[in-house]
Amino acid sequence: MKILAIGPHPDDIEFGCGGSLLIAKDKKYAIDLLVMTQGGGGGNLQKRTKEQKTIAKVLNAKLRWGGLTDTRVELNRELIQLLEREINIAAPDLIFAPYNKDTHQDHRNISLAVLTAARAHQNVLFYELPSSLDFLPKVYVNISSVVTRKYMLLRAHSSQVNKTKNNGAGILKNAEATAVFRGVQNSVKYAEGFMPLKLEMADFKC
Repeated sequence: MKILAIGPHPDDIEFGCGGSLLIAKDKKYAIDLLVMTQGGGGGNLQKRTKEQKTIAKVLNAKLRWGGLTDTRVELNRELIQLLEREINIAAPDLIFAPYNKDTHQDHRNISLAVLTAARAHQNVLFYELPSSLDFLPKVYVNISSVVTRKYMLLRAHSSQVNKTKNNGAGILKNAEATAVFRGVQNSVKYAEGFMPLKLEMADFKC
């Protein structure tokens, strides 16, 4: 299986679907990471770039950059065409992308562009972030076996670990609470939840 994970900024992919990608890595699936900005609006650009490169090595993933500017991602034809090109290059069986109801404009605009850019693909799952709104997952992945490794991925983004979100919690606390909550919903210890645009895989398991 070939997986493409799309993230607006460094650390978004790891928060939203890092556990699922670790399971995919263990199954020796091919993983591509497409990070649309280098996160300069949230910290030192060079440091954040280095952190994301470290994550790609851990996941045995190919890392590509969208070349856009943090906090300035606009929903337009150019963004859709960029995503279409990158999706065609990756030729994935499964796409992960951020959910479109979100208080951050980069998350929201990239997600909305994916709706069009990935229209020909049969398996597209939207992941949640701390800034997601009205996120009601219908698909779950049990990440109990890899949850500690997921937290290690997030810690690798050392420039972001001590920053707090709007709820006053840091990225690790948010990730831990989300994993527990989605696990309770799915009757497992820890889980990641997703909202499908389309999912035609029978008996989906990452």
